[in-house]
Amino acid sequence: MFRRGASGAALRHAASLVVLLAGALTFAADAPGRVLESSPPGAIPGFTLVDQDGRPFRSEALRDRATLVFFGFTECPDVCPTTLLRLRNLVRSSPDFRDVRVLMISVDGERDSPAVLKRYLARSGPGFIGLTGTPSQVRPVARGFSAMFVRQPAGADGRYTVDHSSQVYLLDRSGRLRATFFNAATEDMAAALRAAVK
Repeated sequence: MFRRGASGAALRHAASLVVLLAGALTFAADAPGRVLESSPPGAIPGFTLVDQDGRPFRSEALRDRATLVFFGFTECPDVCPTTLLRLRNLVRSSPDFRDVRVLMISVDGERDSPAVLKRYLARSGPGFIGLTGTPSQVRPVARGFSAMFVRQPAGADGRYTVDHSSQVYLLDRSGRLRATFFNAATEDMAAALRAAVK
């Protein structure tokens, strides 16, 4: 599978891609979607990243209200725009969700500056927050959520994409992981969210 003499970095990159693709295949096999509940709710990793206003954002700030978390990037062509639309429709679907926060953690810190994230999320609403950081800062956060991302090599034009897992994570008012959504139906996400905001 790997050519002789491949560098350690190349092998790690390839191994990460295999894990990511395996997760994608599992995700596809689980279609049309499911909700994996955490019982009891689990702790998330502590972290400090930068929000779309350029201010430090610490994980402790997630303890005041229910939060939906996903990992993505602003130049994602399909998964992220679709996820944002679904989450916007979800939080607008009931008055019970008016205080729910949506957190997008960028997996492309090189391009996703605070200003870029702010423009990207502006149309979604005030409850949508973007966080960014270097790959070395974001990777342990993603790992703590069991998420993955792998930057692909740039093309001749210098452009690149980032492969990433697409789960959405539900945190309760205590900032603990309550459920993971794998392409779940909106009504299933709403049921889990309603239980978390009580």
